[in-house]
Amino acid sequence: DDLASRTEEQAASLEETAAAMRAATDMVQETTRSAVAVNAEMARMQAEATEGGQIVAKAVGAMDSIERSSSEIGKIIAVIDGIAFQTNLLALNAGVEAARAGDAGKGFAVVAHEVRALAQRCADAAQEIKTLISNSTEHVDNGVKLVGETGTMLNRIVERVGEVSQVITRIAASAESQSASMIQVNSAVGDMDKMTQQNAAMVEETAASARSLASEAQDLADKVSRFQLGQQAGVAVARQMHRPAPRKPVRVPMVSGNLALKADDEDWSEF
Repeated sequence: DDLASRTEEQAASLEETAAAMRAATDMVQETTRSAVAVNAEMARMQAEATEGGQIVAKAVGAMDSIERSSSEIGKIIAVIDGIAFQTNLLALNAGVEAARAGDAGKGFAVVAHEVRALAQRCADAAQEIKTLISNSTEHVDNGVKLVGETGTMLNRIVERVGEVSQVITRIAASAESQSASMIQVNSAVGDMDKMTQQNAAMVEETAASARSLASEAQDLADKVSRFQLGQQAGVAVARQMHRPAPRKPVRVPMVSGNLALKADDEDWSEF
């Protein structure tokens, strides 16, 4: 009975352990699935970050091209400014010559004045464009620096994402290994649970059989106790068992005076 009780307690504890192992196995499998999903997401993030780094590199190249174009435009503006300056000088000389010509050069003087005004406006416009280009070049330089720093940061992010992806890959592999081990342990605990349940049932059957045997033994003892043996009969039996065996009579030799006679085997007198 004690063995059956202890076996039942052990079976109950092992059943609880098996349930806890199943829950732990489910949690480990869920962790494994999460780790695999995070690993895939990190791989996509790494690919997107790498693509972003490539786009930033292209943007840096485009900003460099814009900076070079601005330098070329600045050169062209310098040429335009020089042409306007030369045109202004020519218009000034033409005005001087028209003044010397008198009335005959009045019309030419008007044309020279207009050309001079146009040249001045071209020079002013070129100066404004030059100022705008200078500001644009400064902004482009700042943009190039910022884009370059962004590209550097993206490269660092790509490297960090790669390292994190490797760590998550190792975690996923370890989680998968742990999941496989937990499944094996869960299977082993399940088998132990089944065997313990069977042992508990067997011990319970054995205990029941022992109780039945004890009951039958008690019944047998009760039935045997009904047989009554008297004390005198017991003493007689004991005496009968301890009575010595009867002695045979001693045969007396036959004599006649001093002469011994031959014993006759057919003599029945002693009988």
